[in-house]
Amino acid sequence: MTQPAPLTPPDADLQDFPFMPLHVARLRDSDLAAEGDPEGCWYAVLLWAAAWHQLPAGSLPDNDAVLTKLCGLGRDLRTFRKHRRDALRGFVTCDDGRLYHPVIAEQVMAGWDGKLRQRYRTECATIKKRNDRAGVTPSEREPRPLFGDWLSLNHPASVPFVSLGTDDFVPRDNVTKGKREGQGQGDIGSEADASGAEAPALPVIVDPDKVMFDGGISLMARAGVLEPKARQLLGKWKRDHGTPSVIAALGAAQREGAIDPTSFIERALRNGQRPDQQRRGNNGFLNAIIDAERDDRARQSV
Repeated sequence: MTQPAPLTPPDADLQDFPFMPLHVARLRDSDLAAEGDPEGCWYAVLLWAAAWHQLPAGSLPDNDAVLTKLCGLGRDLRTFRKHRRDALRGFVTCDDGRLYHPVIAEQVMAGWDGKLRQRYRTECATIKKRNDRAGVTPSEREPRPLFGDWLSLNHPASVPFVSLGTDDFVPRDNVTKGKREGQGQGDIGSEADASGAEAPALPVIVDPDKVMFDGGISLMARAGVLEPKARQLLGKWKRDHGTPSVIAALGAAQREGAIDPTSFIERALRNGQRPDQQRRGNNGFLNAIIDAERDDRARQSV
């Protein structure tokens, strides 16, 4: 049987995050709480906490001796193996040989996504300060990269895991890479062409189907759904309900932290949008992406 791909990127590091979110209702209503031995439940919680600070974040080594120590049992393998089933309930073995828990992986990606975006904002602020201090003309200013470009250069392993949202994630030619290598060329998306004149504003093109498939595959991969199966489901949902409705359901599943996004999306599509989903549903979801792209281009032209 083919094992799923890892549920978090190999560079995900949350060791500087002292707090791990705990969804009270999820734990209270879980099969673990209902069926598990109390001692096994305690070991499960300790392993969740250990996975939060492992590398990659959200994973554990598939090694009983190490897991026994992480449970606080030292070398007492006998006790760990007695409660192993409860302690590791929900964890799946991925093709990198490590254990991942889909729910922990969801929380890891929320934290890692925020950490990456903060690093991106810090770099943009640094570029702005350099431009201000240099006192250069608009055509000479060092361009600030789009988030997708920055991510591809600095954290390429995280690209498939980052959720689509209102932040710009429309990869283009690496403008900043060309600048750093001294090319100084007027690449598409740069602030000036080779003649020094400001580049014309580019049209914003968003492919709804690409948004749906990229976002859906990423979301379902974290729950252990393999890409071929995810593509099959997305194609079926698109045929039966239309791309805008599927995008809205994907957004709702992501916002509400659905443990089983497949069932959640199917239920949402079957029941139709709820009022709290309408704010970012259908065209509103796409408009948010388009507005973010337009705002970013406006900032870079200043």
